[in-house]
Amino acid sequence: MNKRITKKLVAAFAVAAIFVGGVFAQSTDVPGTAADYASGAVQAQTYIMEGTTVPVYALPDPYFHPAYNADGANSLTADFTWTWAEASTTLTFSQNDAEDNYVEITAPAGSAAGSPYTVTVTENAPAAYGGCSGAQTNLVVNVVAQPNITIAADATYTFCEGDAGLPADIQSAITGGWQNYRLVWNLEIATLNNAMAKEFYYDDENGANPAGAQKYAVNYTTLAPQEIATAAAAPDLMTVGDFLVINNGTRDAVTVYTYNLVSINDQASRYGNFMALGGGAPANDAFTYYAAADQVIVTVYPAPVTGPIYHITNTWAE
Repeated sequence: MNKRITKKLVAAFAVAAIFVGGVFAQSTDVPGTAADYASGAVQAQTYIMEGTTVPVYALPDPYFHPAYNADGANSLTADFTWTWAEASTTLTFSQNDAEDNYVEITAPAGSAAGSPYTVTVTENAPAAYGGCSGAQTNLVVNVVAQPNITIAADATYTFCEGDAGLPADIQSAITGGWQNYRLVWNLEIATLNNAMAKEFYYDDENGANPAGAQKYAVNYTTLAPQEIATAAAAPDLMTVGDFLVINNGTRDAVTVYTYNLVSINDQASRYGNFMALGGGAPANDAFTYYAAADQVIVTVYPAPVTGPIYHITNTWAE
């Protein structure tokens, strides 16, 4: 499902023939640059969506690895190892070799229930350097459930034009995931003919640019997502000033506003989609989006036009 980072090892995992204090040096190519993993201060925690994999690396001891550069050759002194662990053994690790300071952490399905987890790593020196093991360092891993979005009142509404009960907004609610949600949804505005079939589609509630083919007054797609900072924000999908009746060119017609939720993702899930570290973030449509299927339909009926009363003319049979 999610594309993992392909770890590239310099010289096809070969040990470089460079002597460092009488011991061969090894190279391991951490994908991307240091800036891909942290910005500024070291972060004590991270977020993973269950079912995805994210990369991390432990900074080697600079005394024992003076040639190491996370953004360069990544030369490590040979035979040092890194031991990665997580006490509950829920999270899994993919490490090409124990002499590799880089690892990929996978949060399996259902692991959000036991979150947070503490991942530990220890750097171990070979006998040639004393055989000592350093104190472990920790990373808190918060596993979150797959993000989901619903419309608070998933329903079909019918109103007469101008009714006081017409919705003032279309509220949605987000569950799961972790911040910076991207939504895909659309709004179709259409008028109906006298057979109650769709006839024209419009850019807005004022009837702009009528068209016979389907179009969306608002259409957030993976190429132009609406981004919401937090789940608590409860995104308001209301994109019309009011639910108005539109004149179809002949008369005021039944007007239907249809909101469709399509999909959602979040920052934690996008971490699991890192396909090009160091090359910039992937295009929005390269990320995994998770299906959402709620819909709200608001149908607004114009009041019938009451005709005049016909009666026998007052001049008849004079």
